[in-house]
Amino acid sequence: MITPEDLLAGPRGRRFCLGLLRRVLDQDTGPGEELHATLFWAGYHLGQARGGGGVLFGPGAAEPHPHPSTADVAAALAAAVSAADLAATTVLEALQAVADAAAFARYWQEPDAEDVLLASSGLAAPLRALASAVAASPAVTALGVDHHDAPQWAVEFDEPDRGTGTGDTGAAAPGAVTAARRTADWQRALLAEVAAVRPSDRRRPAASHRGGEWWSTPPWGLLVTTAALDDGPVGLWAVEDDQGWDRALVSPVTAPPDARVAIVDDAEDWADLCRVGAVDVSGTTRRHDWYWTTGRDGDWITPDWAAIARAYDAVHLTFRGWLRAAGTAVPVDASTASVIAGWTPGSTVWLRDPQPGLGASAAWRWDDEAERWIAS
Repeated sequence: MITPEDLLAGPRGRRFCLGLLRRVLDQDTGPGEELHATLFWAGYHLGQARGGGGVLFGPGAAEPHPHPSTADVAAALAAAVSAADLAATTVLEALQAVADAAAFARYWQEPDAEDVLLASSGLAAPLRALASAVAASPAVTALGVDHHDAPQWAVEFDEPDRGTGTGDTGAAAPGAVTAARRTADWQRALLAEVAAVRPSDRRRPAASHRGGEWWSTPPWGLLVTTAALDDGPVGLWAVEDDQGWDRALVSPVTAPPDARVAIVDDAEDWADLCRVGAVDVSGTTRRHDWYWTTGRDGDWITPDWAAIARAYDAVHLTFRGWLRAAGTAVPVDASTASVIAGWTPGSTVWLRDPQPGLGASAAWRWDDEAERWIAS
């Protein structure tokens, strides 16, 4: 069950709430239009103050522009929440809002302007009202049920200009290379990266722009599965660092009923996973990427998936765990932290051999007009 506290605990939960509100309101009229305009101008000025933001051009670009305060944003948000019938939210709208929240996850740089605004204490009251209404929605309740033991589906995205089954998604079906080989190669490469860190790298300020690998997912090529709702497997929708795929192959998966699955339902579960096995990546570029996304300057670790595979057959990140903890600095001990980055909410990653078997695949495509995935 998803609670208001779950939705307010982390940046993805707050962004999910805002995305769902936008989905049920008309952004061209009334409170929806006012919220859209207020957030646009507040975000624009915040971006300018941070040294970024877009450039305005066209008729009226040189005219004075609205400069809404935090109180103005709070008032617009409160009015929008009052006008919205969130109880009537559909599962499709909830999945679309998850996709919106995942699309704006960026763990290699600062949070975007709306994530910053939603973390402001000045929006606490209307955000709580919004989170309470979202948590009470039957569609969100259905999405929040943990489906790790339900029938599972694998999704393999296709590049637009390539044949089916060739997309580099991080969720590909297992091939000839064994899971053990993939995790061993991953561990070897990471340890080599750590060993190559120079003293000068460690002395570099965390705020240096020295990006590199930022994700904390298991090795690419392991089987990734999610449950399915009425509008398709969750793995079609909630993709962090989405590459704009519009075609996919979806396959049923026969998962072993006795599999040892580590369930990550909150930040402490992730910390426990890191305690099973972890690699110190404080000297790598993750230090800079994770500093920018979390604001924390300190020592960092990432799960050692080769070690974790000796204890578990699979690891499952619940929708609740993603809402609460993705993109935050998760304390592991007094001096180290980790980040859940690059994950699909509700996904299970299979770490060991033999990988679960796949059934016959079916093609799905993205319909731009309907804003949904459709079996084709």
